[in-house]
Amino acid sequence: MRIRCAFALLLVVAIACGGNADAGANAGDYFTKLERTSQTAHIQERGLTRDLRIRLENVPSGEDRMGVLTVYVDQSARLYQDVVDALQQLDPPRELASAQQAYLQAWKGQLDLFVVVRDAGFSNAAKILDELGRPVFRDAAKQTNTRCEDLQAAVDASGSHVDLACDGRPS
Repeated sequence: MRIRCAFALLLVVAIACGGNADAGANAGDYFTKLERTSQTAHIQERGLTRDLRIRLENVPSGEDRMGVLTVYVDQSARLYQDVVDALQQLDPPRELASAQQAYLQAWKGQLDLFVVVRDAGFSNAAKILDELGRPVFRDAAKQTNTRCEDLQAAVDASGSHVDLACDGRPS
């Protein structure tokens, strides 16, 4: 009798937790993963920028500044690569595919810029700061924000209520 009860309970739990293993990921999984990926990316990006500003204000010029900037560029490139990889793993509903692709490409654009700086082998902090201060970096960040807002609008129109934290702050 105990075995039957345990088996019945196990069967109920299995059905409640997922049903058919061949059914694949559902739309809810997509939205949850998209929200988590986007929020984490924007929060970490904002944190990296804040930390860079604070560290540059508190470190003397020279080698220490170079170290701070090198860490920032390396961490940013890793973050952007992680975001690109995570977005590529998602399988959006058809009505969101183009908006998600544009969002992915915007993050990829930022990744490409940071990889160029990381791999350029700059010899001093001033050169890295000059490079990071170029309008193309600001434009790439704006593009990512715009594509995030476009995807957020498409997600909202689909009836899902997730927050992509396009402004860097989840609601």
